[in-house]
Amino acid sequence: MIDNNPSFDLNLIRLFVTLVESRTLTAAAARGGMTRSNVSRRLKALEQHMGAQLMRRTTRHVELTEAGRLLYAHGVRMLDELQAAGTSIDSLGQTVRGDVRIRLPTGLGHLYLAQVLLEFAGQYPAISLRVLINDYIGDLICAEVDVALKITSLPPEDHVARRICAVGWCLCASPVFLAEHGPVSRAEDLAHCDLIAPASLGRRFDLKLKLAGTPLILRVAPRIQSGDYPFLLESMMTGLGVALLPRYAVWQQIGRGEVVEVLPEYEPEGVGDSIYMLTAPNRFPTLATRTLMDFIRARLENQAGNWGGRGAGAQADAAQ
Repeated sequence: MIDNNPSFDLNLIRLFVTLVESRTLTAAAARGGMTRSNVSRRLKALEQHMGAQLMRRTTRHVELTEAGRLLYAHGVRMLDELQAAGTSIDSLGQTVRGDVRIRLPTGLGHLYLAQVLLEFAGQYPAISLRVLINDYIGDLICAEVDVALKITSLPPEDHVARRICAVGWCLCASPVFLAEHGPVSRAEDLAHCDLIAPASLGRRFDLKLKLAGTPLILRVAPRIQSGDYPFLLESMMTGLGVALLPRYAVWQQIGRGEVVEVLPEYEPEGVGDSIYMLTAPNRFPTLATRTLMDFIRARLENQAGNWGGRGAGAQADAAQ
């Protein structure tokens, strides 16, 4: 039975969450600035208060019991709510302040969101940003990341995923390449072109195309591949081949005539069809994090008509 003593120390919950995330008593003691025996003693006090064993301890690590898993989930929410409340109270009538750790995918990060974050930093000088730009998401808690963006068709189930907008893909080439190699008027012409594509699709992969809903699959082996989307864009604009790129990377260049969309009647399938914003399932975003999330969401939603697949612009206009 739980002891309902009103003098219960919330720091015991804080220590328990730290212990779970540290995985060992020694690591938790180091993070909390106390001895290992002190951590063990306080854990025992918490278990006595809760009336249940929370962890099974071995010589190498600790393992959560069912009661421990429940307490951890609720404890994380309690601490996050407390932090959020303190941040909100502190910011009443003042500027929003705090630290936000964000992870961006390489293409969207370098080609668009870097400028958005600079704009955000200018508008919110009291918010500190730690920005990671890579395509690996992993565990946001272990990576100490508050929010991450990912382009995918299947968002990870172990995170809270909020869909922001669609991302279309296109085949494109520079006018120089087309002048030297001739027009690409049929899908079969791609077999005679050097291709540029994201490395995550594989060294040889099935390029999936749709024409009025009818699928077409071509087996391809690109000449140039990379996970660095600015490099893919530069390779295409230099005239090295036909590139499979997300529309956010080339829609402006296509509009200015600097890039030509190849086989525009087809819809190619890329790495993912939507942008998702991811947060950890047991973390309540701080006011600073929510402010950044809202800022990025607004900027991305404004681009939905430019970045979606065929017909996205009309769909966006109809929704307004």
